[in-house]
Amino acid sequence: MRNLFAGTEAPYLEIYRALQGVRETFHREGRISDANAKLDETVKFLAIHFGHLKGLVPDEDYKTLSTRETFTVHLLNRVFSQVASSPVFQRQGMGSIFGEMPSTVFRDDDEAIAFELFTASGQVFAFGALTTDEWGFDALNEAFGHHVRDNFRDHIEDAQYMTPPEVVNFMVDIAIELVKANHTEGDDEFIIADPSCGVGSFLTRWRTVYEKSLHNSYTRNLKCIGQDKVDRMVRLSAMNLIFSESVYDDVFLGNTINDDSPISYYNGKVDLILTNPPFGARFSVERLKRTSSQSTPFFARKLSTTKVVDSEILFLDRYLTLLKTGGVCLVVVPDGVVSAKGIAALARQHLARSAEIIGIVELPPVTFAQAGTRTKTAVLGFRKTIGPRRSYPVFFSEVTDLGFQVSKRKGVPVKRSEGVNQLPEIATAFKSSFTSGERGASPVASAVWKDLSPDNYAAWTPRTMLFDREALERRVSHRLLPLRELTELPKKRRARAYTEDCYFVGVLHIIGESILDIPGIKSYQPVTPGLPVEPGEVLFSRINPRIPRVAVVPELGKKLLCSSEYEILTPKMGVSAYLLAFVLLSPLVQEQIQSLTAGTSASHSRIKPKKVYDVLIPDLKRADQNEIAKELERYEKTCQQITSSLIAIEDIRNSLDQLLH
Repeated sequence: MRNLFAGTEAPYLEIYRALQGVRETFHREGRISDANAKLDETVKFLAIHFGHLKGLVPDEDYKTLSTRETFTVHLLNRVFSQVASSPVFQRQGMGSIFGEMPSTVFRDDDEAIAFELFTASGQVFAFGALTTDEWGFDALNEAFGHHVRDNFRDHIEDAQYMTPPEVVNFMVDIAIELVKANHTEGDDEFIIADPSCGVGSFLTRWRTVYEKSLHNSYTRNLKCIGQDKVDRMVRLSAMNLIFSESVYDDVFLGNTINDDSPISYYNGKVDLILTNPPFGARFSVERLKRTSSQSTPFFARKLSTTKVVDSEILFLDRYLTLLKTGGVCLVVVPDGVVSAKGIAALARQHLARSAEIIGIVELPPVTFAQAGTRTKTAVLGFRKTIGPRRSYPVFFSEVTDLGFQVSKRKGVPVKRSEGVNQLPEIATAFKSSFTSGERGASPVASAVWKDLSPDNYAAWTPRTMLFDREALERRVSHRLLPLRELTELPKKRRARAYTEDCYFVGVLHIIGESILDIPGIKSYQPVTPGLPVEPGEVLFSRINPRIPRVAVVPELGKKLLCSSEYEILTPKMGVSAYLLAFVLLSPLVQEQIQSLTAGTSASHSRIKPKKVYDVLIPDLKRADQNEIAKELERYEKTCQQITSSLIAIEDIRNSLDQLLH
């Protein structure tokens, strides 16, 4: 696939600029104050441009509208009414997706703003159409969905977090492989559903890829269905299905959780679900008992452990009722669904007993940053099954780079190219192992196949799976042993208040490998108490471990205290403190430490004290031990020289300051 951001003429950037033109026109003129109304009018203009592409608008009328001197609002409304009333924009049970009497809100004295919007939206449509061969209208979905949400929406409760095309493409790619593996013939329909369809990205992308990959070899007719509880999203999804030539697919208005919603007609009939459900909405169990006993039977029953269920957890139950036996679901979920305790663990237990987990791919926080949230998420895949099973291999992977970052431009989050999208490599690794049946070692280090028991629902976190002992031993050629075998048992240290007869080592006083902020340590006078520490012990910062802070405690001529955020490691007899410092800073150990980290954000994440001693390190008792010992001795001497030099510099500075004053 082409680099979406290559060069200044990349389609995405052109769509962004065109949408900025739409936004700025609305803002300058002040003709429409309601954000959602602005969105509605933009969609109407896009429909006119699409209508012209399909021959619904005469060339003469379109040319007249495209010229400022001949443009009139009267002609604009007449053309839009013709387009909106055409069969192309009709949907079963909906009529025209623009309502019974379709019209724009513009009147005769609005010609200036109407013409500007017609021109800007034409640029959006034109640049979106440039990408049709490669992504359908995903380019339009991305720029339109994300930027319009931020540019035109005022109310956070209406936020629609559109799924980036990088993730949509990945999920569709994996789904194609799973459908191929479960190939069945028949005269019935192959039904794919998105129960929270938003702008319809999953459905339109699936149809595009299906036509290229499966249509000639798959005799079952494809049926795409979507549902959303927001009327505006239903219209947008229907619009995108129309853009993708999906004239026989259905999009419904309704709350998917409710038993009486239109999508319930397909309970037990769906072959594939591709979706990104709403996060954080809460449903009371009492309400579920009244409205959703068939749709969410597991959570609608009386639960002694909880009175409310979050939407992202509740929807897992809903997918199981929609799927037929053997049906597959790929869903974006917040990280807590696969890792948290409480009701999330209960949901995993229910899922493990009702489905076979296919894989879990952890996504980076930037995934939905353009939509205004850095919630950590994962793609969860499962197949609905019946009956107990033995342990089976599950694909776990962690993705740290999607090939883009997000920054703000004029207050609007905008994607910019940076890094390399890892998802295609992960998809290839999954498909090669899945197709060959060899689900042992993964061809990439950031993925692993691990056996999962239906009774194991404690946590399905990819990072934990990637860095357990078995997975690590596959990556190294020597034996591993836990760090505790090199350290004494942790001492009980009584915290004491800082006094002038001691120095205090805070977390920020370790500023690099064996580099200490000596002036900072000597001048620091904290209010909080610290833990006593002895020279020759090793300090390891447990807070925010993504910034490694490890150092051997030096002799500074006074008693020493340190922050309670440090884990204090005491080397066993005959073990060098610098050996501990070295291994704690090694990539193998740092990867494990990151995998054991928990917390609400990077700046507040921590590793639990006991887990520090569980990290695995290479056993250095090997044939080339003499060479290793020689290098470790050189490392120790160098570190000591750095510390001695830092102390000497501090002494020299103090001496010179006294002489100069």
